[in-house]
Amino acid sequence: MLSRKTSAKLSLGICIASAAALAALLICFPRFFSWFYMDYHGIPEATEAVTRIFRIVVTSFYLCAPFAAAALYMLIRLLKNLLDDRVFIHTNVVYLRGISWCCYAVFLVTFAGGFLYVPLFIIAFATGVVGTLLRVVKNVMHAAEELREENDLTI
Repeated sequence: MLSRKTSAKLSLGICIASAAALAALLICFPRFFSWFYMDYHGIPEATEAVTRIFRIVVTSFYLCAPFAAAALYMLIRLLKNLLDDRVFIHTNVVYLRGISWCCYAVFLVTFAGGFLYVPLFIIAFATGVVGTLLRVVKNVMHAAEELREENDLTI
């Protein structure tokens, strides 16, 4: 079983790798999606429907990318605080709140895009659930922070 610090370090590494992947996708996403959707699936030419799907997915990606970048930044900061043994502090509550709002922003973009390309509804559902889960964790963290502050005052 991994220790708390080892787990946080592993999570931090995954977040940094995800941020690097996001940076790379910002540069090459249209070509990557074109390769994946057309070449990989053996579609010989871009029909009107394929072009429409391409535009919807690429537009949704670029609208969601700033929120993903912001969420990754806050997650990295949160993990660094955990590694520094700063767990029940207000800053971590702010980070969790920010990450949940980023999830809700992606939910809105992909939900709207889902009316044009139905598979985006799957991403919308997932980000809505993750956003809500993070709100619950944020509320628990906020309560723990208040208890810690109250405990610090009584000692």
